[in-house]
Amino acid sequence: VSGVTPFGTVGYLPTKEGENVYQFLDNFTHIMGRHSLKMGVNFQSIRFRTLQVASALGLYTYNGLYTSNLGAANTGFGVADFLANQMNSAAVSTLSQFNDVRWYRNAYFQDDWRITQKFTLNFGVRYEYVEPIRENTGRQANFIPSPTGPGTGTGIYVIPAQQRAATLSSTFTNLLTKDNIALQYSNNLNLINAQKGNFAPRVGLSYAIASKTVLRAGFGMFYGGLENRGGATNLGNNYPFQFTSSFPASSCKTSGCVSNGITLETGFSTAIAAGLQNYISAATLQSYDVNLKTPYALEQNLSIERSVTNDMAASVAYVSALSHHLQVPLHPNAAAAITNNSNSIQTLRPFPDFGDGQWTSSAADSNYNSLQAKIEKRMNHGYNYLVTYTWAHSLDDAPTALTSDTGYPNTVLVPIKYSYSNSVFDMRQRLTLNGYYELPFGRSRRWLNKGGMLDYLAGGWASSLTFIAQTGQPFTVKPANISAPGGLSNIAIPVGDPFKAGGSPDVSNPTITCATQTRTKQHWYNPCAFANPLNGASIPLTGTGSQITSLPQILSYLGGRRNNVYGPGLTRVNMTLFKDFSVFREHRLQVRADVFNVLNTPSFNAPSTADTSSNGGLVSAPQTLQNLTPDARFFQLSGKYIF
Repeated sequence: VSGVTPFGTVGYLPTKEGENVYQFLDNFTHIMGRHSLKMGVNFQSIRFRTLQVASALGLYTYNGLYTSNLGAANTGFGVADFLANQMNSAAVSTLSQFNDVRWYRNAYFQDDWRITQKFTLNFGVRYEYVEPIRENTGRQANFIPSPTGPGTGTGIYVIPAQQRAATLSSTFTNLLTKDNIALQYSNNLNLINAQKGNFAPRVGLSYAIASKTVLRAGFGMFYGGLENRGGATNLGNNYPFQFTSSFPASSCKTSGCVSNGITLETGFSTAIAAGLQNYISAATLQSYDVNLKTPYALEQNLSIERSVTNDMAASVAYVSALSHHLQVPLHPNAAAAITNNSNSIQTLRPFPDFGDGQWTSSAADSNYNSLQAKIEKRMNHGYNYLVTYTWAHSLDDAPTALTSDTGYPNTVLVPIKYSYSNSVFDMRQRLTLNGYYELPFGRSRRWLNKGGMLDYLAGGWASSLTFIAQTGQPFTVKPANISAPGGLSNIAIPVGDPFKAGGSPDVSNPTITCATQTRTKQHWYNPCAFANPLNGASIPLTGTGSQITSLPQILSYLGGRRNNVYGPGLTRVNMTLFKDFSVFREHRLQVRADVFNVLNTPSFNAPSTADTSSNGGLVSAPQTLQNLTPDARFFQLSGKYIF
């Protein structure tokens, strides 16, 4: 629903289910001699509802422990435990919907100044205000941690003042006190301080070097938004507005195991009667940096475009983007020391009575640089085409959402800068060709242009072709034959060219066999090109040296940087043949035949065994472009009736 007023445009934009945007925007343009002045504003009130619960319907776990022979492998069966009504653990979460709101406001001014016939200068500035998300009734909380050593952290747990009457169980408040976390109520309903100085300058120029050659350049600062990362990072998922009550079993002894006491007949009825808040343990507290910065990018480009013929142009450009204050999930309650993998890390956390949690910080950066070339022929003589080539490199220390590209997740011990490496989506080279060709038969074409049945059947056909050739994306090689230190993962250390065959194993991993060939399905890379970090199992279980906090020592157990090898590339040719048949007046029938992977070229996926074992580099599957799309050549016939 929208309308135009004398002052601008107002509207209500329903988006996906549970999200609404109320918007007012207006733009103004004034031509003054050689200047084209533009300015505008955009105000948005964004409202969306969130419902994502860990165990809304209850979670029962039967693991076969109670029908097993303790100490004997391959005994016990979960179904048998279920039939015996012996539950190992259970959990149930509260069910609460959060009504999140925030304001987004921006305004801009720019001037296109045509200084001469050959030279045009563009400059301007944009202001952005992005309000942090808040729950409309204050049903959210923020944990502000100051992690130090094991069990010595301090922090503040903040709840909006309008929820001062919310019930807090003594179990939770006692845990806060025990772990040096102060409880506070705030009049700042967002619980995050907004950044209000987001001015973004822009400048660009265009200069005609010659009659057929143009130089273009530009620089701009572009702000992003303070978006909800989704899932557990929503501050509404904090206690007491959202929590999970856990019911673990007692620890096992040689004489047997005792279940958690919950049966299918009674379920959680006893706990509900006593108050589910009394059954929270190791609660996970979600955090946002209270002074969260607005992400921004510094983007620049320099290009030269040349007219080759009347219908063909070529260009070459340098394009780069430096991004700062990117949001990244850190772990403020990760273990403050590394230990043997057999040891529990709970007591090593800065806040031992709480779970890991995530702290959304604006600490990440990225860096993209590229050379981009293009040749484009406009439609003439029945065909056109576009050829592009990109040579680029992208680096960052910001894990990409919904991937396992996490770098060093323990940021209590290891600063995020040690995760700075190749981006998971980094693609060094890419060549594409898109072409369109009208077959020279039929009306207005060279042959069979007299009309009639032959023209109707054979005329008017057209074909398109797409060619793609690109290098692979990086992945992380993990160590084999060793254990990671407790609470962390480790990464193999490159010591040679991963695509050079032969050689001998590194002394840290002497039992493996080196690859005699690389870039094959058996060995995409040579595992002998990597060394293992120190074995986490070598850390003493107890006593001196069982807890390591020195950063150089920690790095010697964690190993190298993530995304240290590039996977297989992709070459693909797709073609289409199609024609529109006139049926009646404006009615048309379009028929088409698509051929995907015309040359039937196989494309390897990244190795399924990406470690430093003798099988390291084993490729077991082709690349998957999308669901139900085979890697082999396939045909698709389709028709569409247009009226």
